[in-house]
Order: sequence, then structure tokens, then C-alpha cells
Amino acid sequence: MSRLLLLPEPWQRMLRLWLLSILAVCLLWPQSGLAHGGGAPQITDAPAGPYRLFAWSSPDPWRTGTAAHITVAVTLVDAAGQITPVSDATVTAVLSAEGQATPHLQFVATPNATAAGFYEADGELPTPGLWRVEILVSGAAGAGSGVFTTTVQPGSANNWFVWAGASIGVVLVVGFFAWRWRTVHRNSAQMQRA
Repeated sequence: MSRLLLLPEPWQRMLRLWLLSILAVCLLWPQSGLAHGGGAPQITDAPAGPYRLFAWSSPDPWRTGTAAHITVAVTLVDAAGQITPVSDATVTAVLSAEGQATPHLQFVATPNATAAGFYEADGELPTPGLWRVEILVSGAAGAGSGVFTTTVQPGSANNWFVWAGASIGVVLVVGFFAWRWRTVHRNSAQMQRA
């Protein structure tokens, strides 16, 4: 197939380059809303009763009206200094807005099926501002907690990436049809002269 969509060769190359660029952006774009685990470190190897606690939040920063995700790792250090992931704990995140009358929110974390000792919780925060997040852990070895604070930003009214992508798409479609119209009229004018 030497002629893609009946486009001249320079346009074919440009179209291929655009398609490859769009594919690369889609594949390499961080999928913070889809990819669980990881994020901005909030608690790193902190003692929580008999446990050691790690916590990450994503996306960074949290925004009102969008999903807030917390990943928690719980480990236990034995007398020999061996670190063991704890997979049978109950992990809960209790969130409260600093200086606001907003009721406490409670996100129950579920164990990550693919990573031992990791737990994940999701929820939405209703108001912007400073929020206190307390991670409560309880299990066979005892109970403990860890705390971090984070600033929740107001939700974005517009998704600029969607608008930019749609605008580029419209420009490409209009450009293609303008080029086709010009080519057809140029060819018909040449045929009338001949």
C-alpha cells in the first residue's frame, strides 16, 4: 500500500509521525488514576506499635472531586532483624480536615493481591485545605498508627489535556479536508484546461 489514504508522501510521513507520537504519549503517560501503588512518599519506615509503616499518596497533589489514593506497606521486624511483610493486618485511613467542621472520613484499605504486605484505599475529599491522615494498623502482633498531613487542592474545572487533544484533532481533520478539497479542485481545473 504505497499511498496511505491517498495522501502525498510528505503527508504520509507526517501522519505516521503524529500517530507514533500520540501512541508514545499514551503509553508513557503516567496513569496515576489507574496504576495502584506508589505515589508521593508520606510515611517512610516509621514505627507504628510493633510494625513498621510506609505510606504513599497519589495523585500528587490530591484534588477535590477526584479519587485520592493511599498505598500502605506494613512490615514486622523480628528479633533477628529480618523484615517480614504483614499480609493479615487491618488497615484503615482516617482523614480529617484541619480547622474545619467536616466529619472524619474513613477509608478501609484492602490487601493488594499481587504484593504481600501492601494495602490500598481510595476515596474522595470534599473540601480543599490541609488534611490530617492517620493510618491505623491492627493485627496479630498488636496495633499502631502513623500520621501525615497533606494539602488538598481545589478540583480543576477543566481538563486541559482533553481540550488540547480535542483541539489538535479538530485542526488535523479540518486541515485534511481543506487539503483534499484543494487537491480535488486543482485536479479538476487541470483536467478542464487539458
